[in-house]
Amino acid sequence: MLAPDGTATTLRGINEGTWGKMRSYDAATIAAQGGNVVRVLIRWWGLYGGTNVESRDDTSPGHFKSDHLAQFLQEIQWCTDAGLWVIPVIDSNCGQNGLQDAATAQYCDPDGTYPGGRNFWTDLTQRQLFKESWIYLAGILKDMPKIAFYELLPEPLAGRDSSYGDDVSAFYQELMAAIEDVAGDKRTPFLVGPRDAYNINLCDEAYIPAPRWANRVVYTGNLFIRTNQTQAENLANLEMRLGALVNMKASRNVPVFIQQFGVRTGDDPTTFYLNAGLSRMNAAGVGYTGWQWRQNTSNPDEYAIVVQDPNTGADVVKTDVLAVYSKYWKG
Repeated sequence: MLAPDGTATTLRGINEGTWGKMRSYDAATIAAQGGNVVRVLIRWWGLYGGTNVESRDDTSPGHFKSDHLAQFLQEIQWCTDAGLWVIPVIDSNCGQNGLQDAATAQYCDPDGTYPGGRNFWTDLTQRQLFKESWIYLAGILKDMPKIAFYELLPEPLAGRDSSYGDDVSAFYQELMAAIEDVAGDKRTPFLVGPRDAYNINLCDEAYIPAPRWANRVVYTGNLFIRTNQTQAENLANLEMRLGALVNMKASRNVPVFIQQFGVRTGDDPTTFYLNAGLSRMNAAGVGYTGWQWRQNTSNPDEYAIVVQDPNTGADVVKTDVLAVYSKYWKG
């Protein structure tokens, strides 16, 4: 990947985390620690933990709640003001699947009309509204600096078999064409991944050969570290999954990026696995955003670098975890 001045760029950073929790000073802190990119999400049509997280409002411009869109754009601005690249994401737990659990299925499909899940492949009306949201958002972002790429829809169609691969690709290309043709953004790259919720082992399946999209698409997969076997087996599993994306990068001559990497602190108290993953991605020249910066929890065993004091709600920074990220961001 090349920056606008033509220099090679490897993006290494973090996910901003829980909706609405980012602070105005977070971006500058991330930059000072050596990060150069933040993945910023807005949630659209889905059942999410907490209150007032879903941003969808079909009666408002772009089908976004106006205060949510303002918050999202403010977070992006904080990041670009700090010199960070940004990956804007519109997430939709319903749209990507709709069958994650019984509560989600009920929320997405209250009448039980879609036995295969009410999502962007089974309900084309919702698909059209989502496309209109992307057209609207891209119209705002297309002239902003430091927009790394648009992540069109995370983790599509968990649990679906290979017969859905072409459907996922067609969906992404439909959105890409709308952003280019209607919003007029002919510059910003797109981040896409495979079915089965960004199963990194299937990353090559997401490849889009159409000449129109040459040098406009970055490919991704999830890389959460598994720690439930022996250390040797866990490392072998990490290397196998990272290797799938590295092999795609080499064989297809395409840029790749891991938009969610991480390990729960409670599963990695010595940061052994965090070091193992970050060192291997750096050595492979693969960029990433770790999961995650802030989380609305007081549990230090979770992924986030910044959690909350259980009594005061004040920030508690896991300095050992931040130090590891910082070492590799600067590496």
